[in-house]
Amino acid sequence: MKITIEELAESRIAFFRNVGEYGEKQNKELMESFKQWVLENGVFDNSPILAIPQDNPAVTPKEECRYDVCVIIQNDYHVAKPAQVGTFTGGKYAVFLLDHTKEAVSEFWGNIFSEIAKHNLSIRQQPIIERYTSQMIENHLCEILVPIQ
Repeated sequence: MKITIEELAESRIAFFRNVGEYGEKQNKELMESFKQWVLENGVFDNSPILAIPQDNPAVTPKEECRYDVCVIIQNDYHVAKPAQVGTFTGGKYAVFLLDHTKEAVSEFWGNIFSEIAKHNLSIRQQPIIERYTSQMIENHLCEILVPIQ
């Protein structure tokens, strides 16, 4: 697996949130409605969309798990409802580019911890993030960002 390291700045974000069990259907519907909001509000000017599962379903009841899709916005941007405003904390990330298929994502999760160890990295206690640009979406690709020390 190819890995790059990036430092992301703390940023203001506009986001949609789903609360409930993580699942392909719920995540896809949330992403589609968010992409529509982004287009209608002229926000997507090459800013990537971030998908962030906020909770670990192994310790958080499934009906309380929060899943956010967001885009970085300027500090003075007025955010139209139903989007919410928040802060992305940023930090250092190991970035993996992969095909956005069920098989590739499953393989990624099966190998991620050995890949992190192989590169002598330590995972930070922050959510693992999916990142999409318009070009990636067109080419059925995504990036997985793993927070590291």
